[in-house]
Amino acid sequence: MITPTYTFVSVSTARPGMLDELIRIVRRPNELMEQTLSGVIGTQVSVDRERNAVVLWATFDKKETLYDYLTTEEAKRAHGEGEDFSDIIESFQMFDLTPVVSQR
Repeated sequence: MITPTYTFVSVSTARPGMLDELIRIVRRPNELMEQTLSGVIGTQVSVDRERNAVVLWATFDKKETLYDYLTTEEAKRAHGEGEDFSDIIESFQMFDLTPVVSQR
């Protein structure tokens, strides 16, 4: 079993009328990453339509798994490096988290 040591979370809000486009641009790289990386423990993309927001959770064996992947050409293409998403994204926040497991 792989022990999770790093979770990436992003919270994005869409410009009016652009929520479906925001969902698309958040989901695609996440799906490709799951197929490519062995250190991915779990991911989830969730939508809060009332808040016009998309939340991405991705948990990894270690932080370097994600950050090393993000330097590859495949990841840069998948994440739309060089594209302007300002007409889709209203706001973006990201969090680097350490999973904490409680023992019962």
